[in-house]
Amino acid sequence: MAKVKHEIGVWNDWGKLKEVMVGYPDATVVTDYHSSISWMTEKMKKEMKKNAGKIDSEVFPENAKQLKKQIEDHVKILEDFGVKVHRALKHFAYPEEAHFLDDVQRGCMPFPGEDFFRVIGNNVILINALRPPFRRKQIYLVRSVLEPLLKDSNARYVACPPPSPHYDENDLFLENGDVLLDGQNVYVGFSGNSCSEAGIAWLQQFLGAEYKVWTVKKAKHAFHLGGIMNIPRPGLVFYYPELLPEGLPEPLKTFEKVKIKIEKDDQWCFGCNNLSIDEKTVIVPAEYEKIAAQYRQRGFRVISSSYGMTIPYGSGPRCLTGVLKRDR
Repeated sequence: MAKVKHEIGVWNDWGKLKEVMVGYPDATVVTDYHSSISWMTEKMKKEMKKNAGKIDSEVFPENAKQLKKQIEDHVKILEDFGVKVHRALKHFAYPEEAHFLDDVQRGCMPFPGEDFFRVIGNNVILINALRPPFRRKQIYLVRSVLEPLLKDSNARYVACPPPSPHYDENDLFLENGDVLLDGQNVYVGFSGNSCSEAGIAWLQQFLGAEYKVWTVKKAKHAFHLGGIMNIPRPGLVFYYPELLPEGLPEPLKTFEKVKIKIEKDDQWCFGCNNLSIDEKTVIVPAEYEKIAAQYRQRGFRVISSSYGMTIPYGSGPRCLTGVLKRDR
């Protein structure tokens, strides 16, 4: 066997963060409204219908400026903690990539790094089975950066089976924002808005008997599980009880629980979209100071930064970060 030159591996969501990938917002294009994103607010739907297909930075220049700054601030936080940060491509190499599936749904949102890939153990799963068709083109900004990192590594590399261009809500969809990892327990959110039953079944089949994949039912209007549940260290779980109608999965029922109440001004319910640097250090959006206080009460060092523009685009600290390597 060839000598391993590069170790890849993630076994949980709290081990010391070593290596990640983060995207750029430069290629962002306003998307068409589509039934796959029915959870969007009425205001967002209206903006989509008005501006679909237009360059985001031209339509919303101030938003784009803030978005870029907050992503770069996030990268700096990671680098200040010694995390190796790889960047996806800023722009597509070919027009065929930039316009992939535009006949189904125009748009592009290439910066939520969590949905570039998922690492479970040494399994690296390329995420090309996102429910919204417009998001599937992002793999062309990722692969040319990711695959050289996997060469001569210990990684077992696979891509999700791609969904059909014809949208079927029961097709195989897998979105990493819905996947939490706790050793051999893998928790996957399900509401019909992102991961599908077929996607969850595929993940269990691929991972095999070494892992147990738990389906976690979410409220219909909830977005990703990573926004409403977080495991920042062994034995501790933060979550929104109102958004988990069947409660926590069995292995988490004995954990210390921090129950987050939905505040009137918390339209996104992203209070759990936090990123652990290690078991004692966590990045929490400045917009969620009450939740940051709950971490501090439990001995965490909280790193606070504004994500007030990335969150409306569906990305908090966790969502922005594709994790390649953590210590066990």
